[in-house]
Amino acid sequence: MSEKTGISESYDLADQYMRERRYEEAIELYHKLTEINPKDDSIVMSLAWAYRDSGRLSDAVSCLEKLLEKELKRKIFTGFAFDELVKIYRNEGNYERLVVICEAAVAAQPNDISLLTTLGDSYLGAEKTDRAIEIFEILTKMDPDDPTLFRSLGNAHVKAGDFEKAEDAYNSAISVEPTDEYRLYNALGNVLSHVEQYGRAETALRRSLDCHPDQPLVHCALGDVFIKQGKPDDAWLSYENAAQLDPASRGGYYNRLGNMLVGEHNHTMAIEAYRKAIEADPENPFYRMRLAESSKTELGNSSKSSS
Repeated sequence: MSEKTGISESYDLADQYMRERRYEEAIELYHKLTEINPKDDSIVMSLAWAYRDSGRLSDAVSCLEKLLEKELKRKIFTGFAFDELVKIYRNEGNYERLVVICEAAVAAQPNDISLLTTLGDSYLGAEKTDRAIEIFEILTKMDPDDPTLFRSLGNAHVKAGDFEKAEDAYNSAISVEPTDEYRLYNALGNVLSHVEQYGRAETALRRSLDCHPDQPLVHCALGDVFIKQGKPDDAWLSYENAAQLDPASRGGYYNRLGNMLVGEHNHTMAIEAYRKAIEADPENPFYRMRLAESSKTELGNSSKSSS
């Protein structure tokens, strides 16, 4: 048997071990293969995956970082190790390290829109909002016909607390892609609601519904904003609109309404919402459980008030 044939068979056996989740055996074989052929990056990548899948994440990162060093030196940036590291650092919430590798990748490929976008997102994750805004402003000039870049710029402005500029960026996205107007206003409403800008969120969600009044989830989102503003009656009407538009999901909508009302300690209306959810889906035990919990809380509140 030739050395080449032996290597091929070892590689096949290591891959088989991976499929069978025999990770330590696969790691041992991949190690031997890297010693035999240290210039074969595909083996190192396979070793990294074996480490990752076996739970040895720091070893996986070590392999991938070494591969990334090689990728950054090439004229053509393949990005295989970079993509894996981005996934790992995002899952770990390690945005500081993510920023470092993104900055290195952009330094090597400064005109790559995808890499710049990832860098902008990493700055947002690392709370480096001003840097994120700079990147997304550059991107909107590089590709002014991409509405997603204006949306990202808008989200960065929201995080910076500049809501007027955020709305301007979303309006720019809409001017680029008018057919996405209702989706973009919905997205803006949700991101504004997330930072407790409920009045602005209401305006954006209403504009979304002006474009497409037949979107039940937008009605639900508007209802949530009403609850946060202390307008439970308006919220109820929004959720009823959603239920009428999508009767098959009525139970889920009323359950969501009940949960939102409980979050604002409005158990009286939450009880009624859970009853509507049970009426729509009598077999769902979670709706009954939540009704019982709210009823118990409401009873306790009533007892305290009368004593």
